[in-house]
Amino acid sequence: MKRILFVDHTPFVGGAQLVIADHIRHLDRTRFTPLMACTPTVPALVERYRAAGAEVFFTPLPRLRVRSPVAVVRLLGAARSLRRLIRRERADIVVANTSRAAYVASLAVKGTGVPLVWWVRDFLFGDLAFRLMSGAPAKIVCVSQAIRDFYGGAADPRFEVVYVGNDLYRRAAEVADERVRAERERWGFAPDDFVVGFMGRLVEEKGVEDVVAAVEEAHRRHPRVKLLVVGTGSGQAFNVEARVRQAVAVRKLSFVRFAGHQTDEALYYRLFDAFVLATRTAEPYATSVVQAMMAGKPVVGTETGGTPELVRDRERGMLVPPSAPPEMAAALRALLEDPELAARVAEAGRACVMEHNREEVTTAQVERLYDELA
Repeated sequence: MKRILFVDHTPFVGGAQLVIADHIRHLDRTRFTPLMACTPTVPALVERYRAAGAEVFFTPLPRLRVRSPVAVVRLLGAARSLRRLIRRERADIVVANTSRAAYVASLAVKGTGVPLVWWVRDFLFGDLAFRLMSGAPAKIVCVSQAIRDFYGGAADPRFEVVYVGNDLYRRAAEVADERVRAERERWGFAPDDFVVGFMGRLVEEKGVEDVVAAVEEAHRRHPRVKLLVVGTGSGQAFNVEARVRQAVAVRKLSFVRFAGHQTDEALYYRLFDAFVLATRTAEPYATSVVQAMMAGKPVVGTETGGTPELVRDRERGMLVPPSAPPEMAAALRALLEDPELAARVAEAGRACVMEHNREEVTTAQVERLYDELA
């Protein structure tokens, strides 16, 4: 039995946190014992880690983007605390799930002899910090080829590409059609409405304002087009939730609904007729797109980061430029006006994620990596 200590700083419920919880839940318990070191910041997420089967330990993971000697002191203090936990719990491998966790863990494993794995899920590592600390991990797992190439890992054997895994296909199959119909009715959608779904954090980079503008344009030609926004920006930097809600109210866009944060992702992906990923910046590899495809929905995605590795225009979805509501509206109209196109790209997208992104497939890849390290 190998003891795997995961480290995550849990500032909010994001894709990185949901994915690592799914990974923990699918680990082979005859070979691996999962432990989780995190902050108590988000109690619901802590409970999610526990429900996945991890024993949870609280450890300080301070903010590091502060140009002050205090940040250095806090970093060193957090590393010492994590090192004590590593030794006390006899961890065989440490897995850092985010950049902040990676910085702390890189210092914490020094002198312990415990191999470190970095999960690199975004483009947010500072260049200098990445160069200074990239010697610490024994393996650097990237969620897309775009991430690997961005950090110069194409020729480095320590870099591995493991796409985001998920098991939403299983949960979606368990959602009864009657529940889907009832939930659509609850939000005021008619059976023949074309419901466009957005699910994610309501922060500026995620482009929810572009989605509202695109659906508004599509709605003018096709009044059946409606929008359901699932998620919140509460407590997050660059929160645009209040601004978006106010704009919808001022412009009297009655076809837009806000569902807030929802925990039953499977139900909502089943409810949508199409899904939009509108990220304005480089998207590493969107969990939401994987989930929408597993639910059999056609996806409109912005051509940034690793998204084109998953969404191929008019083959496995529709690709549009970022921050381009007119092009997004045209893609939505194409899906509505050409049901055969919508069905074809949805089917091809589902086939792709079922081959490459099922949680048991990706977890098996990482388990082989853990075996090698331990």
